[in-house]
Amino acid sequence: MRYSARLRLLNHASRLIGRHLHTTLFALLCSLAAQISSAASVTAGQDTMDGIANDFVKAGLRFQNHDPLPYVYIGPPAWRTEARTDTTTLDAQLEYLAGLSARITALPDTTDPLEARRRRDLLARIQALVTRGEIIAGTEPASFDEETQLLFGVVAPEYDEAHFRQLTAELDSIIPGDGPLGARISAFRKQFVIPPEKLELVIGRAMQECREKTLAHIDLPPNESVTLNITDDMPWVGFTEFRGNSQSTVHLNSSVPVHIERAIELGCHEGYPGHHVHASLIEQSVVKERGWNEYSYIALVGPSAVIAEGAASYAMEVAFSREERVQFERDVLLPLANIDGTELDTYYHFVDLIGELNYARNEAARQYLYRGLPRDDAMRWLMEFGLETEGTAATRLNVIDAQRSYVITYNYGREIVASYIESKPGQSADAVWQSFIEIFTFPLSPIDLLAGDSSPQ
Repeated sequence: MRYSARLRLLNHASRLIGRHLHTTLFALLCSLAAQISSAASVTAGQDTMDGIANDFVKAGLRFQNHDPLPYVYIGPPAWRTEARTDTTTLDAQLEYLAGLSARITALPDTTDPLEARRRRDLLARIQALVTRGEIIAGTEPASFDEETQLLFGVVAPEYDEAHFRQLTAELDSIIPGDGPLGARISAFRKQFVIPPEKLELVIGRAMQECREKTLAHIDLPPNESVTLNITDDMPWVGFTEFRGNSQSTVHLNSSVPVHIERAIELGCHEGYPGHHVHASLIEQSVVKERGWNEYSYIALVGPSAVIAEGAASYAMEVAFSREERVQFERDVLLPLANIDGTELDTYYHFVDLIGELNYARNEAARQYLYRGLPRDDAMRWLMEFGLETEGTAATRLNVIDAQRSYVITYNYGREIVASYIESKPGQSADAVWQSFIEIFTFPLSPIDLLAGDSSPQ
């Protein structure tokens, strides 16, 4: 990772230190809620972290009655069935969650650094749910940065228009043809679109290769598996549905163009060693072996989202060198997709630059959600600097409407994970894999990765 990127991460890590006002108010709310909620009847002498964890899972399932965002649940089916019939109001749910935080802070002090980390991380996850609930109820944080701090525990870097104009100027010099850059890029990329009728074949073969590379470094349960499901009319290209017992379904959207470089990316991001492997390791190492049952329920918000999406977005770099990836695409995937690879090298130069433009999505969300940017102007921004089509820009804004600042978990999450792993000097391929695995199995939070230290503090 470039020195400037590392310096940027350090600058943003330092910004986190001073952001205590909302957290302090939340702690006061927790103290008050502990006195008036049903949780207050549990005394510190009787309470345990395991008991609080179980109550958090049940509370999270009840919270999902008010939140349409997806979540992962691998606990007892009866708990979810019971939660779905719950009629508690959102305000009451938020009060109960605040009471859970108060119960954690009321536990006797611990000298076990791993236990201290467990308490810290659950407090952050509860704060994220409360913030999400307040947003649903109509009370937004004061700024985009405050929202990401409260929901995800990080503040992503902000880039101005000049930054993106410089990147698009580089693209303008390498994309052949005349006319507007967006139209030229669209025409250039069409030759690398996987035909919809070959999508399952090509992605399936890519995921097979990702799995083989992953199994050389990670011991997964013998029953683990991923099933591909081709769907359409969804606002995403790929989505992993983890069903428990190391079983996942990866849904692929055939309604949007999927370009050849996305084959290995999706195989790694959604499957191996990305979301499917992450969920399998959490289930096996954290829930079953360590007994941290709070991880049997994982909402879309919380610092763990930065780790999940960041690690999944970096998974391809762990599993493949650039040379291995290009050769596999040239020798295996392009023939399967019946795509001519004559201009593949130029195309990969484009892919490198387009990756840096990913942050344009953050700025569109920042301006659209908090600075009054009209929807049509946000779409134009995404089309000019994110190089989206009109259709994909509209879809992107629909996702921002639903998931809001979650967009930062992909690009900034990837930057945090990459910086953490690449900052360790002289790592062999095995050591890189080991660093990647420990992010999942400790599990680590963004604050740990920004500090560059996996040891419990």
